[in-house]
Order: sequence, then structure tokens, then C-alpha cells
Amino acid sequence: MTETTTPAPALDTFMAQSPEQARLLLDIGGYPVLTQVLRGVVSAGEVARETGLPLKQAHHRLTRLCAAGLVEVCGERQRGGRPVKLYRARAASYRVPFSLTDAATTTELVQAISAPFMRAYAHALAALLQSDEERELLVQLNARGELQATLGDSQRFREEVHGVGTFTQVRLSGPDAAELERRLHELRLWASEHRQPEGEAETPGTASYLLALLLSPGSLRER
Repeated sequence: MTETTTPAPALDTFMAQSPEQARLLLDIGGYPVLTQVLRGVVSAGEVARETGLPLKQAHHRLTRLCAAGLVEVCGERQRGGRPVKLYRARAASYRVPFSLTDAATTTELVQAISAPFMRAYAHALAALLQSDEERELLVQLNARGELQATLGDSQRFREEVHGVGTFTQVRLSGPDAAELERRLHELRLWASEHRQPEGEAETPGTASYLLALLLSPGSLRER
């Protein structure tokens, strides 16, 4: 197997110059593919294997990124008597000017970026609740005297589903907020170290989970 490539890209940062480039860079659905080309030179087959995407879909994503000028073909590899294209990122990082986004405000931009994940979370939770005989919202004080609204309060849901969700507002001192932030970073690192690569064969007992760790200064009264 022979391989020909050009030198690594000279750009440290690529500044998006068109709305299409901005849309692709803000599309979190395409981040698994973008991650692979940022890590190094890869073929469509390698992207498919690492991300778990069908080869056709991985190739389509790479083609769109190339057409937009965000990714480039940097060489080829001979395999089975035919050349296989190799891809790489145009730069080590990308920047997107706010003016190229579809958002009118920074708030809209943050909402647009987080919306796909929140929709997936809502659909996943709703699917879990479909099997509950009584689907209702339970509003009550918890053990700490805080008001909470809970979905899927059936015994089956509590015992069989590995899921935790909380959206709340708390008042913390500076040191306590710093400690909470440190623990969330540690939890994110732990989850990253224990995650199973998407492209690997599924190990019995594993499943896909949505994970969000959110902490920010703010108040519900500021909406």
C-alpha cells in the first residue's frame, strides 16, 4: 500500500468567509467528521469507522466540507488497485465571525448551537416515558425543600433507566462555585476517558447516552 500526501497545512487558524462555511462549522451534527480531519490525515473509510457513520454519509460530509473550502484533499492511498482520497483540515482551528451566522443576537446563536442536542434529549426522554402507564408531571418539594417538577415518576423509570436530569438555580459562594466547576471538569474528563469509540463494535451492555454539564452565572428572572 503506497500513500502520497502534501505537507501539513500552514494555517493555524482559518477564518470563515461565507455563510455556508459558518453553517457547516456551527452544525454539531457534522462535528464527528470535523473532529477526525482535525486530528490528522484520513480517508472516508477511516472517518466512517471512527465515527460509526455509514461510508456514504461520511463521504457526503467530507465532500460538503471540501466544497466549502474547510477541508482539502491532500493526497491518495493505493488500495486494491485503486486510489483512495485522503483528507485533512485546512487549519488547526476555525473561527466564525458573528456577522456570518443566521443569529440576530448572541442569545440566538447560543440557542441555535444547543438546540439540536436539546431536541435529541427531549425525544429520548419522551421515548422512555411512552411505556409508562401514567405519564404525568409531578410538582413537589424535594428532600432539601426545593420545588422540583419531575417527569416519569413511575417505579420502573426510577429503577431501570440510567438517566439523571436537573435544571435548577442555586446561590453559591465564589469558592463553592469554583469547586463545583472543578468537579464538573473532572466528571467530563472521566466520561471522555470511559467512552467507547463510535466506530468500534458495540460491547454487550453498552448504549448511547446524551450528556450535558451546564454551569453558568445567571438567574431565571433574567429571561
